[in-house]
Amino acid sequence: MRLDWLRDACAAPGPFATVMLDVSHDTEDAARQDELRRRAVREELSGQGAPESVVEAVDGALADAPPPDGTGGRVLVAAEKGVLVDAVLPAPPRTAVTTWSPLPELGAVTGEVREEVPAVVVRVDDEGGEILAPGDAEAEQVSGPSGPVHKVRGGGLSHLNMQERVEETWRENAAAVAERVDARVRASGARVLVVAGPPRARSLLVDSLSERSAQIVAQVDHSGGISPEDVPDTVAAAVEDVLDAERRAAWDHYRQLAGRPDGQAVTGLADVVAAVRAEAVDTLFLDPAALTDAEVWSGTEPTHLGVQREELEALNATDPHRVPGVPAVIRALACQSGQLVRLDDPAVVRGRDRLDDARQAEEEARAAADATGEEAPEPGLFAHGELADGLGATLRFPI
Repeated sequence: MRLDWLRDACAAPGPFATVMLDVSHDTEDAARQDELRRRAVREELSGQGAPESVVEAVDGALADAPPPDGTGGRVLVAAEKGVLVDAVLPAPPRTAVTTWSPLPELGAVTGEVREEVPAVVVRVDDEGGEILAPGDAEAEQVSGPSGPVHKVRGGGLSHLNMQERVEETWRENAAAVAERVDARVRASGARVLVVAGPPRARSLLVDSLSERSAQIVAQVDHSGGISPEDVPDTVAAAVEDVLDAERRAAWDHYRQLAGRPDGQAVTGLADVVAAVRAEAVDTLFLDPAALTDAEVWSGTEPTHLGVQREELEALNATDPHRVPGVPAVIRALACQSGQLVRLDDPAVVRGRDRLDDARQAEEEARAAADATGEEAPEPGLFAHGELADGLGATLRFPI
């Protein structure tokens, strides 16, 4: 998970309000339930000492947003300077949270907010295509050079020449669409390209794409027009495949580095804090089932962290105080453009929302292999106990 969306929370001074709540609008009394939930949030924040300006900012954000069409959730982080994070969830959060504390509850927040993956969708046929890129209200229409696009039955040289002209028109049309697709992929930073349409047209388009675009293609049989509601399952599945592959590659990289003596992978709260303080972390790994709840020392700068107070004194850090370790590490990482991999992510454990379920499935598979004498399966993404204190990191450079 890229943490760019937390940069405002990284830069702002605390304390912070963190709110995660159900905002579902799927009952007859939904408006009344929404009012009651907002009132409860206001009362809880005020009761914990949040200033009125923060309470009003949170309540205003909740009041101004249109209700979801059915179930939904909301995640907010706010401070004296206003709302810093405002994320909409497709379903209610697993746990409701309303806190006023020195740091935002980033362990809980990153467990609920899904990473946004830019996707471009294109429908192509023999005559051209249409492209829907992030931010588009309507699909962009692309037409190739004029020419015959339908073959006719018959024989002889004239018909053969006609068929060759039709096939050339198909290739030219596909190339025209591919040129625009490549441009939209570059401009949007897309990480997924969904290609819809008849097989022949899709094949010609993919063959005409740049290497960058071709590497992120997901294809689907689909010949209708494109709207934001079209091919959602394919887009969602392609996005999850991208995230799944990225997380597994990152975890495999960690496990390779962890077995080497060059110090480019660390585990445990103390070593991870030292790496974050040195701004050396590339990717942080969290195993929520094993996470420590220990506190660390923090200064006014997000990266001024230490397990011991003396570590902050060596930095000449001001206002040393104790804070929860995991949120402090995540916040510091967001300031460094680092990435986060959570090992309880439902998108990694397909169809599950508990890491324990995945571990149990692995243990059962190994037990079955032992009983039958078959070769045991390779360890999965979730090797419990590999991260001391539930924390690990790959580093940009050894420290």
